[in-house]
Amino acid sequence: MKLYRYTSYFLVEKGVCKDVISDVYLYLWQNRKQLPEIQNYENYLFICARNHALKYKSESDKYQKIRLEDADLGGLSEKSTPEQEILDNELKKIIELAINSLPEKCRLIFFMVREENMTYKEVAQILSISDRTVHAQMCIAIRKIGIVIQEYRTGKKIK
Repeated sequence: MKLYRYTSYFLVEKGVCKDVISDVYLYLWQNRKQLPEIQNYENYLFICARNHALKYKSESDKYQKIRLEDADLGGLSEKSTPEQEILDNELKKIIELAINSLPEKCRLIFFMVREENMTYKEVAQILSISDRTVHAQMCIAIRKIGIVIQEYRTGKKIK
């Protein structure tokens, strides 16, 4: 499931995500004797899935935005009135727009940490970057999303 959600970040169609994951497993099976000794299978699978998804994406030129359909927004799911439900849905859309407006790498890191519950170290290994870069990108993402939420609540533009 994690691998599917990870590839869905790169690819639009659900069927394509499943195909890419199947291709990854097929590739691993066909090349099992030639593969180097793998120390962390999960990271290796994520890297293979990323590479296959990016290859498909470059060929098809389709992009996928982060979806917050199942996101826990801290109590927003408790809808007591129709007005509150409308406000909650509006805030959820604003948060989704804020996430989708993040730079691509920042959005990917945010997705992996928040949606997939990966540690900074795991994300750093998969993306071949340092832990500090992951931390810095998360700070940027959280700050930008926080500003958007504060602007929504106060109705004032924050610099």
